[in-house]
Amino acid sequence: MGTLEIETAEQGMKFFGRMSASATHEIKNTLAIINESAGLLEDLSQMPGNRKSGNQTADRENSLPAHRVLDISQRVTRQVKRADLVLRKLNKFSHSIDHGTKITDLGETVGFVLDLGSRLIEMQGTRVELVPPVLPIRVETHVFYLENMIWKAVEAACDAADGNKQVTISFGNDPHLPLILFSMQAVKKPSMDALFTSKQDKYLMEYLNISIKKNKENNGFGLVWPKSI
Repeated sequence: MGTLEIETAEQGMKFFGRMSASATHEIKNTLAIINESAGLLEDLSQMPGNRKSGNQTADRENSLPAHRVLDISQRVTRQVKRADLVLRKLNKFSHSIDHGTKITDLGETVGFVLDLGSRLIEMQGTRVELVPPVLPIRVETHVFYLENMIWKAVEAACDAADGNKQVTISFGNDPHLPLILFSMQAVKKPSMDALFTSKQDKYLMEYLNISIKKNKENNGFGLVWPKSI
């Protein structure tokens, strides 16, 4: 295995670890809320008014109000759905390693990466808007490492965004010339100057046959492929 493959694999492991850690943190939060709700139900059930006295009329009058039970039940249901959604995303992400090189839709892949990393983006305080391509744009590439590169670009754009911290992701108009555009209304010049200059970034771009092109205003950049399928 050459240097290119080794460096790319190491980056992929870090990317997988970070996304997995974020997803499991979300799941842990949902479990904490479910556990709290279960504890609340247990506490309420032990209140004097909820203990069976043998007097059916008194028991009905002092029992836990139905709306309280319903409220807690709905809270648990929401958290179960939230955890299930995170697990589905994590499962899809894990299987992207299995796919290897395949024909991939860029619009769908960018949308999935944004969904997968939504918690991390929110923590940065950046608003990211995705403008889907008018026509499908497909490339033949390694899905997992493409996701890795897209996430690097998202992070770089969020870091470079200044002012109202807004990033718009769009696509080129020609479906035969793959291009993902990252635009910011205002940028931090040092961040733009240092954009994808590390050895690790260059290895990943070389592996995927992607280049970086800044726009004339220096407030955005694009991931450029030589051609589509």
